[in-house]
Amino acid sequence: MYECYCQNKPRSESLWRQFADCAFFHECQKKLEHKLGLDSYLLKPVQRLTKYQLLLKELLKYSTDCEGTSELEVALTAMLDLLKSVNDSMHQIAITGYEGDICELGRVLMQGSFSVWISHKRGPTRMKELARFKPMQRHLFLYERALLFCKRREEHGEGCDKTPSYSFKHCLKMTAVGITENVKGDVKKFEIWYSGREEVYGVQAPTVEVKMAWLNELRRILTNQQKMLRGLKTVHLLKKRINVQA
Repeated sequence: MYECYCQNKPRSESLWRQFADCAFFHECQKKLEHKLGLDSYLLKPVQRLTKYQLLLKELLKYSTDCEGTSELEVALTAMLDLLKSVNDSMHQIAITGYEGDICELGRVLMQGSFSVWISHKRGPTRMKELARFKPMQRHLFLYERALLFCKRREEHGEGCDKTPSYSFKHCLKMTAVGITENVKGDVKKFEIWYSGREEVYGVQAPTVEVKMAWLNELRRILTNQQKMLRGLKTVHLLKKRINVQA
């Protein structure tokens, strides 16, 4: 619900600017004795998102070893997850140029800006030589089923209405992705390789912490894929045994 509301916030602001001077809204405000205009109330749900987690943090600060502490911790985790989800979804709706149905990629798990070097197996450039070349700045979107590489475009709008847009460049299906967690010479770098190293993407995170967060999520996806494949193989073997016995 919050994701949908926040995604539509720019549209509601645009509509409000068109009809802010409408006599109907002024009459409603006067009748209800509201000091603030409708635009202020439209903003409140967005403001509450950040206020909720701040309130929960304050409650936890003064509730150590008290009854209900665990419930507060669960609530705080849920609110932080919601904040991240809303933030990620706001970036996702700014993607342009992706021709498929982005919903088929699953839930957006992470997004962020990185320096990226690309090496092709059949090309003349090796990964160890890439450091000599200027990296591309790419905004990565990690989904349950794919990894999208986008280029951030100039923000449009004025003042607080400025919003980024992301031009789609290419997509890697997670079923064909592998990772190298450590790259010699830079603790912030890791590699994402595709289709048996046909393509290798050298990725430099802004911090070591960001790198580790992405590696943890990538590792989790790849591990779940392996478990699913093992499960499918087991089912296939069982079916073969049943057919033989029949």
